[in-house]
Formats: sequence, C-alpha cells, structure tokens
Amino acid sequence: MTINKLAVKVLTVASSGFFLLIIAKSITAKPTFLTNLSNRRLQNSIESLRQEMDIPGASIAVIDNGKISWAKGFGIADKITQREVTTSTLFTANSITKVQTSLAVVKLLADKGIALDEPVNRYLKSWKIPKNQFTAKVPVTFRMLLNHTAALTSPYPDGCCGPKETLPTVKQFLNGKPPATNPPVTVTNVPGEKFAYCNGCYSVLQPAIEDVGDKPFKRLMNELVIQPAKMMNSTFDDEFFLEDSSTIAIPYDSDGSVHKKAPMRSTILSPGLLWTTATDLALFNLAFTRALKGEGTLINQRLAEALIIPSSTPTRSLGFFIVNKNAQEDSKGDYLSHSGSNIGYLSLSIISKDGKKGAVILINKGPNPFTTTEIPEYSFITDSLKLISKYNRWD
Repeated sequence: MTINKLAVKVLTVASSGFFLLIIAKSITAKPTFLTNLSNRRLQNSIESLRQEMDIPGASIAVIDNGKISWAKGFGIADKITQREVTTSTLFTANSITKVQTSLAVVKLLADKGIALDEPVNRYLKSWKIPKNQFTAKVPVTFRMLLNHTAALTSPYPDGCCGPKETLPTVKQFLNGKPPATNPPVTVTNVPGEKFAYCNGCYSVLQPAIEDVGDKPFKRLMNELVIQPAKMMNSTFDDEFFLEDSSTIAIPYDSDGSVHKKAPMRSTILSPGLLWTTATDLALFNLAFTRALKGEGTLINQRLAEALIIPSSTPTRSLGFFIVNKNAQEDSKGDYLSHSGSNIGYLSLSIISKDGKKGAVILINKGPNPFTTTEIPEYSFITDSLKLISKYNRWD
C-alpha cells in the first residue's frame, strides 16, 4: 500500500470516527435538552400553582437519579422589600428537624456505648423526667422518645416566644416556669404503650444529648449532622435574624399579614427550629441514603438502617415516616419522609430509600399550627409534590 493510499484510508477512518463521535454527542445531548425542557415546564407549573394559591415564597429542591437535579426559589421572601426567594434563602425546617435530631441521638449514643432502651433519667443531669405512677411502671427510654411513645405532654401550646420576648432557660421551659408560657412536661400514660406524636419527646432529647455529649446542643448538631452532611447554609442559631432578617423568608399568616410572634424562637431547638434551605435538606437526604449503602461519613450503615426500621407503628421508624410517592403513610412505601409546620412556615422532605428520587419543599405561609389544625396552605406542598412525581416519573 502506498503512502498516499494509507493516508486516505487513515483519513477515512478518522473521519468516520469523528462523525461517530459527533453522533454520540448528539445522542447524549438530546436527553439532557429534554430533561431541561421538562424541568422548566415543571417549574412553570409550580409557579402557576404558587400564584393561584397565593403562597408568598417557596424553596424547592428535586432529586433525580441520585443527585440534586435542580433547586430554585419561587416568589417573594419579603413583601415589603420585594426581596425574592433564592436557593440560599433560609426557612425553618420545622418538624423535619426531628430527623436530624434523631440521627444525632442514635449516633452519639452508639459512640458512648449507651443502648436505646436504657432509661433517659439515668443520663439526664440538668433536669429529670418527673416520676409518677406511670413512670413507676415503665421508665422512659431513649427509644420511646425517638419513636413518639413516651407519652409526654407537648410544651408547644402557643408557639413559645416571638423575636422580642425573653427566652426561658431549658429547665424553666421543661418545668413550665416563667417566663415559659407552657405547662410542665410530664408523662400522662404508661410509656411505650402507644404512638402519639410528641413534641415533648423531642424536647427532652435536647438536654439528654447535651448531658451525654457534655456539649451544647448547637455544637453537637454541627459536629454530628450539619458538617458531615455538608449542610453549609444551615444553623440552629435563633438570634442571627434579630438585627438583620435579609437572609430569611419572612413568615406570613393565612391572611397574608406578618406573624406577630414569628419567627418563632425557643430555648428548645431539637423538635423543629433548624434554619436551612431546600438544597441543604436534600443534601442531608442524599448523605443518609448513601449511608444506607455503607457509603459516606454521615453515619454508619448499621445505625442508618436502625433509623428506618418500623418502630412504634408500621409506618413510623426512629427517624422517619415510611410513605409512598405522595408522602402518604404506607407500610409498603419505598420512600422516607417527614413534614413540618411552624408559625408561618410549612415544609416537606421526601426521598426514596434507594436515594434516587426525592424532593424538599419549604414555604413561608401558614397559620399558627399550635392553635389550629386547619392548614390550607399545605395543599400547595402536596400538589407541588404530585407535579414533581409526575414530571420525574416516580412510578
């Protein structure tokens, strides 16, 4: 073969390879284009729903194929300044916080060699669960606090404290002493007998892990959860917004007015006062589902699995509710979820057990959930989730 013929042959092969490469790139680019188009349509549908339901602002992150597909702010964080919601705007996670608290508790107790079924009073130093005829029969354990079977009263009848009110100490809060406005936390039935959603249970977990870990709650949560999950825009600080509220979504009542007692503050942070973003909660969910596979540094696989095993009910584990794709409790569901409500804030977190599909939705409108069970604004969250499920084919 002559040099010229060889050159032509090589050029032909090279040209064919180049052509095939172009085709390959076109093939891979097409699904990406379609995905982006679908995401835009989904976001437009959510925005239309937000306007229709008169929700001031929302922060949403969507997980697809095991990663954050998109995150976006919708609407307004502050009506007065017309500041828009961005992906870094802070909302309260509300009771989604219980998921992070439960993980911290399980992780810390394992590190200290303390079993979940040990009595909590054995380790509480700064305050004790009051003894009565019910605790005489069965002592309250860490497991009971985590799975809502400790039969403790709720310390949140009125939402505690607004920005300008004096905060009680943890001891005053749990004992129901001024300036706390709640009744004391006490056991009202035999512990461990039945599930009853329990803010009091998660309130007691805060001093419990402080006494076990010998550190302030905020520091423990940073070390055990926030830093390993890379939740860089999350905090348990409830004072940062007092002088400058430009980083938060202002909480609005159902009539559109600013809540007078919000943002809510409390000495007790463990049941629902994590400040965060939809993106950060999605990162936590991904880190947790990786832990279920034995990956990452958030928590070891054995402990992660313990957090999702049904405990007090067929759909309630130590850390999550077991649900279907619509976030409805379902013992055969393939998803892990927790929702939340606070004064002027509503939230939902959901992820499939395999970590491939999920969403986090945060909004800044709602009534005082401590005084009413009617929360019509939550329909925006459930309807948005249905749209996300539909567009992302959560079959």
